[in-house]
Amino acid sequence: MDMKNTTLITLCWELYQEGIPKSKIALRLQKNRETIHLWIKGIEEQGLLEYLDNYENAKKSERKSRQTDALVKRYVWDIREREYQCAQK
Repeated sequence: MDMKNTTLITLCWELYQEGIPKSKIALRLQKNRETIHLWIKGIEEQGLLEYLDNYENAKKSERKSRQTDALVKRYVWDIREREYQCAQK
């Protein structure tokens, strides 16, 4: 099954409204049960259309870099060389 997550979320909500257990929905959509639970909880709080809009927009936001600044790395290495017996990073 190769569908967009927004389609899977909509299908998940429809199956849930029909009274199908979350574990069966998870098996059917090949998603983790916790994922199904989070989707349903979000839809119950926000409504389907708003949840789908928020879901799509969350994927587009700019992400913070995980890399440490080169100057900070250099500073840490200088301290390590100077304090060579220090075991802490």
